[in-house]
Amino acid sequence: MKQPLKFNLIKISVFLILVLFAISCGGGGEENPDRAKIAEAKKAFEEENYDKAKSSIEYFLAQFPKDVEALFLYSQVLLKTNQAAKARDKANLLLEIDPNLAEPYAILGEVAYSRGEFPKALKLSRKALKTDPTLQAPYRVIGEIYLRQGSIQQGIKVLLEAYNLAPKDVETLKKLSAGYIKNKDYTSAKKYLDIALQIDENVPGIHYNLAVIYTHMDNGTKAMEHIELALKQYEKLKTLFWAGKARVTRRLIQRKFKIK
Repeated sequence: MKQPLKFNLIKISVFLILVLFAISCGGGGEENPDRAKIAEAKKAFEEENYDKAKSSIEYFLAQFPKDVEALFLYSQVLLKTNQAAKARDKANLLLEIDPNLAEPYAILGEVAYSRGEFPKALKLSRKALKTDPTLQAPYRVIGEIYLRQGSIQQGIKVLLEAYNLAPKDVETLKKLSAGYIKNKDYTSAKKYLDIALQIDENVPGIHYNLAVIYTHMDNGTKAMEHIELALKQYEKLKTLFWAGKARVTRRLIQRKFKIK
């Protein structure tokens, strides 16, 4: 009886060592998490597929709940889906993680902008840029505020700064093109949308803005081509507001160019 008991104790000891080793390896993995889900979420975010972006980033955050990049991206997804209060909560969590981070102030600036609190949004966005001048979101907030206040040249200047820092940021390219559209500089607007189109052709906002530009350039064929692509993508994403807006724009294009 003694030998089997001893043998069983040895087996249990070996098992426990293996478990501890596995746990130890798991801990090492958390220090260097696989960021494929974040890359997937970023691409979905750029393509305005916010449901997919949210799903990917939530999957990642379930494993790494204090990852700064993931929390920052998640907050931007929340803002795009009209969940400003939840985005603010993520900003507060980031401040708890590190009060010296720029990202929480960028988020809070976007939250203030979404609520029309422009002076507060400018203050918070500038504070974020003072800490990290490479962040894109604060530039977009500041640039959009200037555009909405009628300071179009100033808005374009700020958005160009953002573009120069990150020439492949699709969201910045869309905002910059919108600034040039407001300035009625359709050639420049098209230039930056063409760049965005080369990066990712599955972004409905790019096609929508190109439809607007081609309408102003009196090119009905191209305007219809891009508004149809925008509408198809908005319907696929079930983005009801923008799908409705695309239908209205399509009717206006059809009326202007007498297209049936």
